[in-house]
Amino acid sequence: MSDSVGLETKHQEIANGSQHPHSDQDSNTRNLDRFHTSLYDLVTWKYPRATSFIFLSILSTIFAFRFVNVMRYVLKAAYILLGSVAALEYAGKPMGYKGVVSQLRPIRYYTIPRESLEGIFDEIHDFLNFVIVEFQRVVFVENIFVTVVAFVTSFIGYFLIKYLPFWSLAFLATIAVFSGPYIYLNNQELIDAQINHYSEIANHKFIEARGYSEQYAGEAVHRARATATQLTEKVQNYTSRRASGQQHVNANNFPSAPTHEPAPAYQSVAHHEQPAPIAT
Repeated sequence: MSDSVGLETKHQEIANGSQHPHSDQDSNTRNLDRFHTSLYDLVTWKYPRATSFIFLSILSTIFAFRFVNVMRYVLKAAYILLGSVAALEYAGKPMGYKGVVSQLRPIRYYTIPRESLEGIFDEIHDFLNFVIVEFQRVVFVENIFVTVVAFVTSFIGYFLIKYLPFWSLAFLATIAVFSGPYIYLNNQELIDAQINHYSEIANHKFIEARGYSEQYAGEAVHRARATATQLTEKVQNYTSRRASGQQHVNANNFPSAPTHEPAPAYQSVAHHEQPAPIAT
């Protein structure tokens, strides 16, 4: 009895939309919802101090890798550090003293605790799964609006990357991500009204275009049928005339036969070539 009641409750939840039919998939991705919440709070400026810090950090990183040769300064800091400690260590050797750096050497070198690494790798693992799951949701059109936005974004980026360098494209994308949701939330009613207005216009134009296309298609089909009917009638008339012409031969189309016998050739010659009379 309890099993049947639980089954009915489950089906009722699915029907009401409170539970997705793929419960196993939801249970695997339920712990990734915190990334949704964090990203939403980040791009909507729910916590302005944290959002501004991350926003400025990303922009600073983009400009640093664009205008500053970071790897060159990293190598410079490395050789200065290593050269300094080697010189300090070597300076005390001739006098029999222990090097300065050796005296500062700790008894036990610093290591990263396993618990810290496990926590970091767990966060990285969850974040990568979050990215992969969101990509699959976009590809398999779980939300058509998100899929369309992703399509438009990738399409615009495809053309902009031809004319803009990567750092400027990343700069524009960062500004769009951090400013777009904030502007939309602060002007949601106005933006939704404009979207609905232009959607109605687009639907009206689409209906008109479909009506025109159906009208032109009907006229074209009607003309094609009339032309085919005329051609069929002409072919039938031509074949019927050919068939009747072969069966009934008209005698007037041939020359009439002669009714008298032709005169002999020698008589006409004799008649025309008689000898002249002899004069006496």
